[in-house]
Order: sequence, then structure tokens, then C-alpha cells
Amino acid sequence: MARLYLTLYGVLFVTIAFFYGSLTWVPGLVLHGSAERYFERVMNGAYSLAEERLNEVSPAQWDEVVKRLEPHFPHGLGLYDMDQLDTSERERETLLAGRFIFQDEGEQTRFYKRIDDSDRLLMIALGADPEQEERDQAQGIVYLIESRFLESDPLSWPTLLQELRQIFDMPLALLSLSDPALPEKRLDDIEAGRLIVLGLEEQQEVYIKRVGDSDRVFQAGPFVMPPLIRYFNHILLFVLALMVALAVYVWVRPVWRDLKRIDRGVSHFGGGDLGTRLEVRKRSALKPLADTFNAMADRMQRLIHSHRELTGAVSHELRTPIARLRFRVDMLAEPLDDADRERHLNAMRRDIVELEELVSESLSYSRFDRERPDLVRETVVLDDWLRDLLVEMEEELLAVAVTRKPGCGSEVSLDSRLMGRAIKNLLRNAHRHAEGRIQLSTFCDEKDAGIRVEDDGSGVPDHERERIFAPFARLDAARDRESGGVGLGLAIVSQIARWHGGRVWVEDSELGGARFVVTWPVSDRLD
Repeated sequence: MARLYLTLYGVLFVTIAFFYGSLTWVPGLVLHGSAERYFERVMNGAYSLAEERLNEVSPAQWDEVVKRLEPHFPHGLGLYDMDQLDTSERERETLLAGRFIFQDEGEQTRFYKRIDDSDRLLMIALGADPEQEERDQAQGIVYLIESRFLESDPLSWPTLLQELRQIFDMPLALLSLSDPALPEKRLDDIEAGRLIVLGLEEQQEVYIKRVGDSDRVFQAGPFVMPPLIRYFNHILLFVLALMVALAVYVWVRPVWRDLKRIDRGVSHFGGGDLGTRLEVRKRSALKPLADTFNAMADRMQRLIHSHRELTGAVSHELRTPIARLRFRVDMLAEPLDDADRERHLNAMRRDIVELEELVSESLSYSRFDRERPDLVRETVVLDDWLRDLLVEMEEELLAVAVTRKPGCGSEVSLDSRLMGRAIKNLLRNAHRHAEGRIQLSTFCDEKDAGIRVEDDGSGVPDHERERIFAPFARLDAARDRESGGVGLGLAIVSQIARWHGGRVWVEDSELGGARFVVTWPVSDRLD
């Protein structure tokens, strides 16, 4: 869960961080051309009217003309020498070509344009966008337009309006004060000669101003901003949503693909294909889930395989004593003397004991193979613990001579019950195959501890030394039932050794028979 969350959070964080980081250069890159064309349309008429004023006088009087016009431009109006302005090579070429350049300076945008073929630049500054600011920045432009009308004969105003339309490249109109198209709520401001601005919220500005004391009203607009500029904020939000959706898709797609693989794998496994394993990417967030499932599948496959083998082996092992019992029952049905009857009954008792032992050992092995118990470890002195174990088995080992060679007087960690069962199984196995001697010894160092169980029997051939730890494995020479055992004791020893983090193996003994060695770590580390 944490890995999935952190992965998704990281994807979204990188996406949003990239988006906000790109805001420093994307608007300028995307809007630069549209903004240039928009501002040229807006400012072209104003500069044309201002240049007309300047061209009416000599260049030496330009500063005076600008000074008289400056009060009508609240955000700034000025003259600059070409070399006075810090411009790039591209901006300088634009100015020399008679076109505009604009520079953002805080809350102001300054527009520069070369005056005819001179080396002087006329600068008009505009401010922010609220209505009051809009009136302020349009005031100078409207003043120039109103001045043109007032300087002309009212009869020529329609002609002048056509000329201004060509200069300003926007809708211009002359209305009467009684025209119903004028906003009724703003009639008092219009009659008072105030400049009013409408349509700011819709980004379709309309400028209305009464021409002097006449009964005519000048209207400029509606002036619609280019769609790219007008809807740029909405476009940015859409791009952000698209980027987030794309990032989530990039994150979800491999996760979904892994989920589909897991779904198919679980379906196949549930359908009986026990060899199915889940395969996902190594860096997938679902890798721990797949690994857990695969471990479970391995375990289940081993258990089912083991149970099948166990069932088959138990069935095979049961046939012999059951067949003998059936034979003895049939024999008892015949007329027999007391000695023969007693002999058959004793044989049947031995077969029943063998069946009980087989069932008991099979259940024990099945339980050990099915589940791993929680080891109840305790710290013991190994030599003393083994001595007490031999006392418990004293009656079972009366037929052979048992010697013990101490070698580990240190404390070690083990589960006394389980390790005791393992050593008892080894002793019973040695007792069945020994000619007359069994020897036990212990050893330990800083890492491992161990116990050796040796006998003077026939030993174990090299090619059989791994197989004998499998369930129901018997050596060829030990197939005779008189040797005892059901073939599960050594398999149980091997399992207990693995649970302790150790192992068991068999080698040649100095006594002439087999030496079984069990080792495990002295600490409580498990395999």
C-alpha cells in the first residue's frame, strides 16, 4: 500500500511541479506572437495620432508636445533616444523596421515605436486590467481621438470616422446621446463627459466617451481579444488536467497490466494448473503480492505432491501387513494345535504393531510436512542434555552397547522436544542396524553445534546417502520387515534439522557402519 501510494504521489508531484515550472516560459513562448499582433492593433491608432501631433512641429519641439500630452496618459508617455533603450538585436531590428516592441516592467507594459525615420522612440505605458486602470490607460488614446474630432468640422466627422477606423483597425461608431444602444445606467457618466469602459468581464471591451459638449458620443469596440489570449487560463487548466490524467494513466497502465496477469494466474491456479506462477515487472508495486502468491503456490504444490507421494507410499506400505493379517486370519480358520495358533496370533500382534507404527509415523510426517511449528527454543548444555536423553531411552537400547563421548560443554539453543525426537529416531535407526555398538558424540564452536550418532552395522552406500532421507526410503539390504521401521524416521530428522536452521547427513563411521551428523546454529537463527 505504501509503495503504491508513494509511486502515485511521486508521479503526480513530478507532473504538477513540471507544469508549474513550465509556467515561467510557456506563456511567453506560446503567447508572444499573439500578444504582439494584439498590442499592435490596440496601439497602432494611438501612435498614429500621436505622430501626427509630432509631425505638425519640428523635432526640436517634440519634447514640448509630449509634455502637453503626458497628463492624459496616467501610466506614462515619453520620448527616448534609440541608444537610450536596452534592447536585444532582434528588438532593435523591429524598431528600425517601424514596428512596435513591448517590455513588461512590474505592473506596467511599455510600448516603444520609432518616430518616422528619426532616432527617437515614442513610449506609451499601460497598466493593469481592472476597470479604473482600463480607463486610465485608454484615457490618452481617447483624448487623441476626441481632439481630432474637436479640431474638425462636425459635418466632416463621418469622413474622419472612416479614416480612424482604418488607423485603429477596430469597430468605431458615432452615436447620439439619445441612442438606445447606450447603457441607461451609465448615461449620467456619459453626459458628464467621463470615459466609461464596458465588457471587461467578457473580455470584449467597449470604450464610450462624449465628444466635447456635442450631442455625439464616440464608441470604440467591442474589441475582442484573440482566442488564445482570451482563453489561455482555461487552456492551462485543461493542459494541467490532461497532464495529470496522462501521468495517472502512465502509472495505472503497468499496474493494471500486472493486475490482469495476476488475475489470469490466479484463475489458472484455481483451475488446477498448480505450476502457474505470477510474473510481474521487477520494479512493480505489486511485486511483493506476486512473490507472496508464488511462495504460497510453491508451498501448496510441494504439499500436494508430498501428500500424493505419502498417500501412495502409505497405501503400498499397508499392503504387506494387511496381506499377512489376511493370511493369518485364513490360517486361524483351519484346525490348528495350540502352538500354531499362538504363533499365528503373535505374528498378527506384530503386524498390528507395525500398522500402528506406520499410521503414527505417517501422521507425524504429514503434520511436519504440512506446517512449520513455532520452535520453543531453550538454552541447554549440550552434553548434559544428551546424557538425559540417553537415560530416557535406556530400556530401548539394552541390546547394544551405547557409549557417549562428550565434546560440547557449552550452552546451545534448541527445541528440546523436536530435537529430542530427531536424535531418538537416529538412535532407533542405529539400534536396528548395529551389530552391537552405538556411539554418540557432540561438538560445537562459535557458530554451529552438532551431534553424531554412529553404529557398527553395514553402513550406507554412497549412492543412497541422499535418498534415505526421503519418505519411505529403504536400503536394498534393509527391505526385510524383520529390520523394523516404516521409512519415515530419517525424513522427520531432516525436517527438524531444517527447522533449526541446520542439516543432517550420513558418512562412514570409524566403527565400520554409518555416522549420522546433525548440525544447527548455536544461536536462535532459523533457516
